[in-house]
Amino acid sequence: MKVLLILTTVLLLQLNLIAEDTTLVFRNTSYSEVFKLAKKEHKNVLLYFHFYGCGACLKMEKNAFADKQVITFFDQNYICLKLNTREGEGIEISKTYNVRINPAFIFLDEGGKILHRIVGVYQPDEFLAQARNAISPANSLSYSKEQYKKGNRDADFLFDYCYKLRDASELDSLVVNEYLETQSLNDLAKEKNLKFIYEFAIHRRQMYIAFDSRVYQFMKSNRELFSPFFDPVQVDTRLMYITQSEVYRSIKMKDEAAFYKALEVLKTYDTGQEYNFKEMNGGISMWINRRSLVLRAEMAFYETNGDIAGYNATLDSLLIKIWDDSEALNMFAWRYYQKYDDTSKIEKAVECVKRSIELNSNYANNDTYAALLYKQGKYELAIKQAEKAIELAKEENVDFGETSRLMQLIQEKQKK
Repeated sequence: MKVLLILTTVLLLQLNLIAEDTTLVFRNTSYSEVFKLAKKEHKNVLLYFHFYGCGACLKMEKNAFADKQVITFFDQNYICLKLNTREGEGIEISKTYNVRINPAFIFLDEGGKILHRIVGVYQPDEFLAQARNAISPANSLSYSKEQYKKGNRDADFLFDYCYKLRDASELDSLVVNEYLETQSLNDLAKEKNLKFIYEFAIHRRQMYIAFDSRVYQFMKSNRELFSPFFDPVQVDTRLMYITQSEVYRSIKMKDEAAFYKALEVLKTYDTGQEYNFKEMNGGISMWINRRSLVLRAEMAFYETNGDIAGYNATLDSLLIKIWDDSEALNMFAWRYYQKYDDTSKIEKAVECVKRSIELNSNYANNDTYAALLYKQGKYELAIKQAEKAIELAKEENVDFGETSRLMQLIQEKQKK
């Protein structure tokens, strides 16, 4: 029995060693103790922020964390601590480090000073390079930030700094444009700058290149230069979003001259199809229907400026244009439901959603109709319409959770 126990213990130890050898080792300790361990072992610290169910985190764990070179390097240079951003101490610690995207990786020295920061998914070689950058004084994000504060505006430095900020999810449009200002028009045509402009024209749904900038004009006038590297449709998509952003910025600022200047350009993109904005990884993060871009912008302009006659005339033109498009009518009605409580506007939305249902009755437009009836205070009709929407959702095999919640709201109103 004693021999069997010894053999079992040895076997378990071997299995543990094998397990540890196949993935990055995270210490079973608390955040408050991790720096004590780092000082004791003379190593840096990696904080890995994740949560259960995070698909991107799982990709890192199955790929980069399982790479032998990554495992060896981190074992030699880092104390690694895994922190769940939705459980336990990870909730508060993620706030301390302003973690908003998972997975996130904070590299620190043994005293707790932040050396480097990255977010997202990396291949093993990329992750290893980032870990090496963190402990190489001249390559870390912290060093670059210090250089920038000291006034370093060298073009190569700014170019590299933008990508470091991108990797840390801290990109600043000021730095992007500071770099671009160091480049002549001939320089902008270089491959590295074409790729830079394409990626950072719009980043994480934020406009980084202004409509009235020379870089926008360069991009607009030289679409063919981007074609060897990127889908021309996506180049136009970026230009359209920048143009539309300027249109609505000028509406907000009540800058009539800027509005009409941008509106004239927007007309070239008002072609009746969809713009699906694809990020660098190919994922679609924004989409918009090309139909009626100009009419919708004019409606927003008239509404902001209190021009009721102009608004109503443009609205009539819009509805004529989409009157035989079930989906467009439903989207219009839903926007009105979300945006307005005004009786006349809700009535107009009801008129449109009824037409949408007449053209093609489906879960989406029946749900919109139920929501509008609820807003009108017609609770009995709203309940019946919601029930119909749920029946259609079951037939179409789509989620109807929102409609169920709407029914609960209606029932609560009926009890009062």
